[in-house]
Amino acid sequence: MNKLIVLLLACCTLSAQAQEALSLQDAVAKTLASNFQIQIQQAQVSIAENNNSWGQTSALPSLSLSAGQNNSVADQSQNPTAFIQDKLQSTGYEYGANLNWTLFDGFNMFASKRQLELLEEQSEGNASLIIENTVQAVVLAYYDVLLQNERLSVLNEVIALSRDRLEYMEVKRELGASTTFEILQFENAIISDSTNYLLQEIAQSNALRNLNLLMGEEVSMNWTLTTPLDAPNNSYAFETVWNEVKSSNQSLKNQTINSMLAAQQTKLAKSGMYPVVSFNAGINQSQSSFSVGDLSGEGQTLSYFGNFALNFNVFNGGRTKRALQNAQINEEIALLSFSDMERQVQVELVNRIDRYNAEMSIFQLVDSNVENQRTALDIVADRFANGMVNSFDYRNAQLNYLNTSLSQIEALTNLLNSHVNLVRLRGGILDMNQSAP
Repeated sequence: MNKLIVLLLACCTLSAQAQEALSLQDAVAKTLASNFQIQIQQAQVSIAENNNSWGQTSALPSLSLSAGQNNSVADQSQNPTAFIQDKLQSTGYEYGANLNWTLFDGFNMFASKRQLELLEEQSEGNASLIIENTVQAVVLAYYDVLLQNERLSVLNEVIALSRDRLEYMEVKRELGASTTFEILQFENAIISDSTNYLLQEIAQSNALRNLNLLMGEEVSMNWTLTTPLDAPNNSYAFETVWNEVKSSNQSLKNQTINSMLAAQQTKLAKSGMYPVVSFNAGINQSQSSFSVGDLSGEGQTLSYFGNFALNFNVFNGGRTKRALQNAQINEEIALLSFSDMERQVQVELVNRIDRYNAEMSIFQLVDSNVENQRTALDIVADRFANGMVNSFDYRNAQLNYLNTSLSQIEALTNLLNSHVNLVRLRGGILDMNQSAP
């Protein structure tokens, strides 16, 4: 056999090293634990949780402590105009506490607390959206590796058929029953298919690296994927799915929170129309001492106070009124944005269902065609062995089987993509690894 053919066959049949098993559920779990984008978003959620406190509003009082020391020396011994012509030394200590408390600010403190709660929910919603996007990506990446493996298997099967035919023709040539031209035909077929196999290995390696990147694993990690690659057989009715989407779609949930935040901003703007009542209390104590020559003395002072204050903004150029009007407009914009997003999601759902149904039909047709082409290849192989067809006919049958098998994998790829997109629209992507096709 040609040395080049032997080399190509060796490259295409290398045995795989021992690899760690990886199910789809394991891949999702690794992604949730190690993906950098998810970790960043979870840190943002922690910040929002820390900010969601009454201490971030004006509801709680503020208390401050102060202390100080003063020292001074005034040497008037050389000043004939001074009343006391001597060195005057004084020392003082001051310390105290001050309390400020806003008793009423037009309900601003309550509106601010509710705003902080919504901001925390918004941060959690953004994190959920990032998680959904990442899980969707890792599910598709997992399937992509399986699909690339299927392409390798198909190419390897065709190469094995060509190799068997080549060995068969070489035996026939030794018996004088085949020609060199026919042998060259099979050698060329092996070279062509082996080249495609080597290129497919690169595609398979790239798909595996992409999966490792999403999981936060080393790009050189190799896995044995244990979740089977099965075609989904779900059926989708728009009315049923749309009800699930309205209640579970994360994008719609996030837009709802945005609308609530806009409404809360209106309440904050309204608080500027009310007076502010505050209370201020404190206590201060000071101690001082002085000495002038042989004369010295000490003293202390204690003072405390409690004051109420009422502030009401009568006129500030209409800024408060304009702020309220702008907040109300933004609230209307948020409601319009929600309605617009709801319509967009509805249209996307209809398109996804139509595409899924079409791709399901395409896959079923192509799947049947693969069986037919496989049967046709077996028939042509028998006829070729009996000398009823030539090497060209056999190669055509091979190519038909190869192209149909690759078309089947492509159809399965499109079907899985549509299925995963529909699951994500319904808000069920995080549970997909437990009940996926």
